[in-house]
Amino acid sequence: MKPSKRSCVVVVLAGIAATAAVAVPSGSAQAPGAATTLSFYEPDAQGTFKVVDNPPKTFGKRPGPKSRFTIGDRLTLSSALFDKKGGTRQGRLYADATIVKGGTFDTARFLATATYVLNDRSQISVQGYLSFGNQSTASVLGGTGRYEGARGHLLSTSTADSSTDTLTLLP
Repeated sequence: MKPSKRSCVVVVLAGIAATAAVAVPSGSAQAPGAATTLSFYEPDAQGTFKVVDNPPKTFGKRPGPKSRFTIGDRLTLSSALFDKKGGTRQGRLYADATIVKGGTFDTARFLATATYVLNDRSQISVQGYLSFGNQSTASVLGGTGRYEGARGHLLSTSTADSSTDTLTLLP
């Protein structure tokens, strides 16, 4: 199966299930003693994705299942975030990745960083060693605004035309 644009980056972090909801407790995103779970739906049709095929050039003009990545190739992504399929816009994801183990979509590995910029301008940053597979995990490094000092992990699951990212923020 050809991975979705999003899974190629989060890919960056991330690739997730077809629908999800955002659960944010009132007041603080990290209430004392309780983890907070945020889920974002990302339709590929509302994102942009760019591959920079650094030498040696092996990616080809049109990415496909036989395309090969080499160490140093770059991936960049910008994707709209929704609370669920057909739901309300929550913000935007920006991600950047570098291939660190060359190979096909199935075998290549990359280091990625991404930032979730939410409608209230709060941010959550993540980083990890990922693959283009259906599921990837990454670490939550921090945040701003209502997510100041965020820590935890990301699980990103991709389908053929979308991704869902679930961030678990520790108390």
